[in-house]
Amino acid sequence: MPLKSYLFTVLALFALTFSACKKKGAIEPKPEEEGLKVTLENVAEGQYTASPGSSYTFQVKIDSKMPEAGVNIKVEAITDPGGVVFPQNPVAPSKDSVIDVTLVGLEAPRTVKVTITITSGGNENNKIVKTFWITNKSDE
Repeated sequence: MPLKSYLFTVLALFALTFSACKKKGAIEPKPEEEGLKVTLENVAEGQYTASPGSSYTFQVKIDSKMPEAGVNIKVEAITDPGGVVFPQNPVAPSKDSVIDVTLVGLEAPRTVKVTITITSGGNENNKIVKTFWITNKSDE
């Protein structure tokens, strides 16, 4: 007799457990964000640009749909030839479609290769890299 009472209890627990489990709806994947499309204003992409002084401001224009988390911009300036790094001020993360970037510390008459890396704030695999060269043409 005690076996029947245990069997009934175990079956009742199984029934409660399986009836309480609901099938959850399928998890919908996050929509894929559009790949970044960017143009640089006031510089010649992939070519040489002349700077009138030791600093130069240009714009990064986001042509694609802006990612929800905005974009991060990293600026690297290295002499070409020579490989001397010119430290640049960090660019704050932004959700604006046009972002001003100012290069600093440009020495005359030195040419610097500038590499701009634009990355989605929410997806580090969504990035684009732009390059141009700039020469300080001032008499400093």
